[in-house]
Amino acid sequence: MKSFNMKQVYLLSILLLVSSGFKSAKQVPKIDVQRFQKIEMLWDLESLSSPPAFSWIDSTSAVRSLLFESVPFDGKSTKVFAYYSNPDLLQGRKTGKPFPGVVLIHGGGGKAFKEWVEKWAADGYAAIAMDLGGKDASGKSFEMAGPDQSHEIKFSIIKNGNLKNVWSYHAVASVILAHSLLLNLPEVDADKTCVTGISWGGYLTCMVAGLDNRFKAAVPVYGCGYYNESDAFGKPLSELTPHYSEQWMKYFDPSAYLPYATSSLFFINGNKDFFYNMIPYYKTFNLAEKSDKNIRIEPEMKHGHVEGWQPEEIRYFFESVVNGGVPLPKIGKIEPGDSTVVASFSSHIGLRSARFYYSSDTISTNAKRQWSDVAAQIDQNQKKISCKTPIVDFKYAFFYVTDNREASVSSPIYIQSQVLMNNR
Repeated sequence: MKSFNMKQVYLLSILLLVSSGFKSAKQVPKIDVQRFQKIEMLWDLESLSSPPAFSWIDSTSAVRSLLFESVPFDGKSTKVFAYYSNPDLLQGRKTGKPFPGVVLIHGGGGKAFKEWVEKWAADGYAAIAMDLGGKDASGKSFEMAGPDQSHEIKFSIIKNGNLKNVWSYHAVASVILAHSLLLNLPEVDADKTCVTGISWGGYLTCMVAGLDNRFKAAVPVYGCGYYNESDAFGKPLSELTPHYSEQWMKYFDPSAYLPYATSSLFFINGNKDFFYNMIPYYKTFNLAEKSDKNIRIEPEMKHGHVEGWQPEEIRYFFESVVNGGVPLPKIGKIEPGDSTVVASFSSHIGLRSARFYYSSDTISTNAKRQWSDVAAQIDQNQKKISCKTPIVDFKYAFFYVTDNREASVSSPIYIQSQVLMNNR
């Protein structure tokens, strides 16, 4: 038998690895932590930048399931359940092509939605959706599960003095770890990852858009900052002492982190949403000064998970950012006048329709506010949208337009300055 020296053994080993399809470990991009030198950071972003240890529960199906390690809760190690898929898995093929990635964040009372992952894999993305309530696929808690989604864990637990037991700390950490896991997968293009979330998931999307600069695009649906001004969430915060309410807002409100966001942002909400009302939504949108941003205030939009993931505009937006797709139209700020209301617009596809929505109702809650609307005219040459001023003293307003592929966006929300001053 022929003998081999150590150099020959080493070379032979390399050849065997190459011939067997071995790939070296992927270099996962790190979060830029230098941006946060002026604030007290609760999360160890350098650690969260590394992919977590994980194990497959189902590694053979078109949509697979797994558990990955997350941050400790109440001093104990935790794991998070998630679904994952990509176009190759969905179609039972092996193209070897890199895919853009998307992290999907459910809202309150939600879970890791298998069908949501399947939808995005069908649209060409490697998608991961994790459960942020300590549940598995069956909806039951499991050993090493993290905190649930109760109001106590979201709010009042802060009185116990350990900020890292608050649900938001764990949810943010788990979302960033899911992103790090996604970035580490060989089939994912690390320069093309996105995030979208619904309701509380939209809140978390605003948080991680500011914290994790590796995302190229983010779409918060419904969720926003300034929870102490929410018709729904202001109440549990008001039940805390001023000290703990201030602590919650300092560490767990998106308004603390969204100013650091650099990814492209697309805000989606309804004009009459019960949980996320117009004034805090207006303020949240204006926080992201470093981002290329767009907005879609949909008249009478219902609040729910399916309603939150249905808009095709989300896919159009992601495609425009990561794949060179045709951008959504963008409308400028409303310019009110005594006789006309005007806004500029830009669009790569012609606009098909436009309406002006307005309200002078400052008494009702956001969900009960009375709105009216009138048709608006589109000047394709001057790139202007306009209508006759319906009433001079309207308090809230937005233009809503649809382009020739049926994609809709709105202007940024207009709120009369006196209304904003009275809300301080």
